[in-house]
Amino acid sequence: VIQKQITDNVFHRVLRQKWEQISYGQGIYLFNTKEQRYLDACAGVHVVSIGHGVQEIVDTMAEQAAKVCFTYGRFITQPQIDLARQIATLTPGDLNRVFFVSGGSEA
Repeated sequence: VIQKQITDNVFHRVLRQKWEQISYGQGIYLFNTKEQRYLDACAGVHVVSIGHGVQEIVDTMAEQAAKVCFTYGRFITQPQIDLARQIATLTPGDLNRVFFVSGGSEA
């Protein structure tokens, strides 16, 4: 039934493939609905370079989501200011301004 729902409702970039449904991630692993474990060798390329289910990150995300999840580019948030300041302290010379983007193509 799940595979039919995927085929019927999800338009994936590769159509002729049976997709494995992932239930959760823990550390560097992803787990499917049958508890089979997969090394998540691609997560670091995107947004999970420190692993899945890291409680400190989960808690911080929940805390921020309770305040505001997203703002349009003409607004700024305190976490953005704090992160920019932290990055600026790590960069050499006068490289002290940070431009945040949502993906690599924007960079």
